[in-house]
Parts: sequence; C-alpha cells; structure tokens
Amino acid sequence: MTAVLPDRPTAAERRTAPSLAAAVRDLDSRRARSRQRMIGASELGECRRRAAYRIARRRPTNTRAGLQAFIGSELHRGVLRALRRQYGGLTEVGLKGEQVRGRCDWWHAPVVEDLKTTSRFGFERVLTRGVPVRHWFQVAVYAWLLRTGRTADRRLSVGTAQGVDGLRIRYLSRDSGEDVVFEADHDPALTAEALLWLTDVYATVEDEGVDAVPRDGFGPGVDTMCDWCPFLDLCWGPPVDPETEGAVSRQSRLTVTDSDYVAAVHDYDTWRAAENEAKRHKEFARERLRGRSGPADDLHCEWSGGGLRRQVDKDAAVERLVELGEVLPTRTTRSPQTIRVTRNGSRRD
Repeated sequence: MTAVLPDRPTAAERRTAPSLAAAVRDLDSRRARSRQRMIGASELGECRRRAAYRIARRRPTNTRAGLQAFIGSELHRGVLRALRRQYGGLTEVGLKGEQVRGRCDWWHAPVVEDLKTTSRFGFERVLTRGVPVRHWFQVAVYAWLLRTGRTADRRLSVGTAQGVDGLRIRYLSRDSGEDVVFEADHDPALTAEALLWLTDVYATVEDEGVDAVPRDGFGPGVDTMCDWCPFLDLCWGPPVDPETEGAVSRQSRLTVTDSDYVAAVHDYDTWRAAENEAKRHKEFARERLRGRSGPADDLHCEWSGGGLRRQVDKDAAVERLVELGEVLPTRTTRSPQTIRVTRNGSRRD
C-alpha cells in the first residue's frame, strides 16, 4: 500500500496570517462559561428570560465571541494576577450553590471584590449613574456562598464558612487605565433580594414555563443586554429577512393584534412626553450650574469644553468648488425613517 501524503503548503499559504477571530471563537467555545447551564451570579438581576433559558437548559443560539470581549477577559485575568501578587488573597474562587454558581474574582478576607473591565463609555456611565443593582447582587451572592461554605474550589474546604464583612466592585477602563472602586458592607437584605429574584424565576419556569417569564431587555438594536445575549435568536426570533418581512424589526413581531398596535402607539406617546419633560428639567438644572463646579454630597460636578476650534466651513467650500467649476462630490445615502404620533381631533355633533 502506498502512503498518500498531504500536499506541502505553498509559500503564499505559509505567509498567510492565521485568523485571530477564529482562534478566539474556538477558545471561547471550550471555556466552561460557554457551556454553563446553571445560572451564574453575574446574570442575577439582569434579564429574567435569559435566566429562565438557563434553568430550562435551553441551548444558546448566539455563542459568537468578539475580539473586544476576549481582550477584556485577558486584561481581567492579568489584573487579578497583579492584585493577588501584591496583596495576597485568592482570585477566581469557584462557588456553587443549589441554584446559582459563580467565580469570585478576588477574596481578600474579609472583603469580596468583583473586577469589571469596561469601555470608556461604560466607565463614564458608572461614574454618572452609579453601580447597577445587578452588580451589587453579584457580589452579595458571592459573599453569601462564601459565608455558607458553598465552595467549589480545592483551595477551600467545602462546607466551611468563610468570613466576609465587605463588598467591593472595581471598574477598570480599558481605554484610559483609570479605575474607580465602590464599597459597601455585607447586607443580608441585599442578598435576600437577589435570591428572591432568582427564586421567582425558578418558580415561574416550573409553574408556567419559560415563555411566561418576562423579558427585561428591549430587544436587539435598542438594548445592549439583548445584543450580546447568548439566547438572542431564541428569544426574539431569527434576524429579519428584508425580502420576506420588509423594513421591520424583530420587536415589531410582538405587534400582532389591533390592541397590540394601540398599546404600542400609546407607549410611544407616553415616553415621548416623559422624555421632553425630563429634558426641560435637565436643561434648567444645567443653567443653574453655569459657573459652578466641585463636590455636591455624593456627586461631583465639573465643566469641560468651550474652547475655540477650527473646522471646515461646508457651505463656503461648496461655493468655492462651484466658482472653480468643479463637480461637487456626492454620495447616495438613505434618509432616516421618522415617526409622527398625533392626537385625533374629536368631533361634536
């Protein structure tokens, strides 16, 4: 029998750079979190429908991993390693209860810390809006699992309660390298609220099924919670096909009956009014703050910008091109769709 040897790669093939995106996807698919079926502590307080899919052991439909997320994960790992070497403690501590599991970023007794690497926009959002409740849920449940000995880590004795008195969340900007830390005491009421959220989801799935669990996100293109959800297509259906469905959105599939349509129009009108009123209040407060800055209790105010800058005068540039007899460069774009909701006039007989 004559052996059949594979063709030797050509010089061009040897010079072709391997795909980093493909390597990241393969690595992510083999990670335990990608195959996780139990609810993770990081999902508490986010979307109840997503948690329901975990409980029902539904298979994820959107498991793609982006390079940005991969870079964030590798940075996350490196930062934890630096904290452990400098200050001690344990990092990436495995925890597992009957209904929830997780991996505590850093347990530096008696404080549990969770590290979140974020974009510049995410970092700014935390500075302006504060810590989302779901992030406090996460560290509170880590603390509860440690305090009750629900560990899944060979460095700790299973069933042995660990002392945890404080909670800490550290946000690190991937763009600037800035970090900000928020701290709180261990709060049994916060833990109870997180566990009640989880218990309600379990109960609804068991009694009424997954579809009875409400969504907490507003759908793709509107809510980033949905854009990156591993169950996006399962929850909102497959992407819209322009040839068969036209210029619609996945959310529009929820508007089936006339009453659905009426409810959606009234929702739009209600939130439009709330948006306008909120903008008035914000602009009034902004004007009251002109010329003032500094601390204000738990907030801080500062102004930026206002300097002179040079930019192209588009109207003058067009006039000059016309004077020179040049053909104006143009491009074809699609104008944005607008919506107009008005009040119907009432008639009196």
